[in-house]
Amino acid sequence: MESIEHIDVETLANQVIKQCENSKNTRFLLGIVGAPGAGKSTLAGRLMKQINRRLSQNISVVVPMDGFHYHNDILVEKGLLALKGKPETFDAESFVKLVKRIASEKGEKIYCPSYSREIHNPVPNSIVVENNHKIIIIEGNYLLLETPPWNELANIFDETWFIEASDVVCRERLIRRHMKPGKSAKEALQKIESTDAPNAELILQTRPRASKRIKITSL
Repeated sequence: MESIEHIDVETLANQVIKQCENSKNTRFLLGIVGAPGAGKSTLAGRLMKQINRRLSQNISVVVPMDGFHYHNDILVEKGLLALKGKPETFDAESFVKLVKRIASEKGEKIYCPSYSREIHNPVPNSIVVENNHKIIIIEGNYLLLETPPWNELANIFDETWFIEASDVVCRERLIRRHMKPGKSAKEALQKIESTDAPNAELILQTRPRASKRIKITSL
């Protein structure tokens, strides 16, 4: 596994474009993994914009794993709302099926869900993977888990990146994230200790399965 430190998004975008050009596959699928608060969504968004700007065309799109959170109503029924964010709070089967479809199909629109931090629920059909999208960036916590059905994903991606970020940075970002909708600092810390911290330990165990370990200059 290659380890890259102090690299910028522009350089990463150029690397992805070159790999895509050399790929024999119809689409180039990049998986971005990291602990909660590591900056996966931010990196994925900036990488997509840089690739599209560099090529002067809409060739890249981001598909987030978070769109496959179970709706809060379902989590309440399952008694899992307080544990939202753990692997069992995602519709993993549907997510894996979608990634396989994106990798194998071209020529028709594929509708994907996103996740809203305003309503704290998935938003169906809000992202469209179209024929012109050749570089698909998929970001999420559990892309490299070895338990079914997650373990089917690793072989679908052309490359996977594990994003490195310090515990301090991740914690600060998570506190801000949890407090934004109105939680107190105490409630935010409780959420981190009950869910985010155990998740981070689980995700860290999947790091050896990534193609590259990457530390970004700034996000």
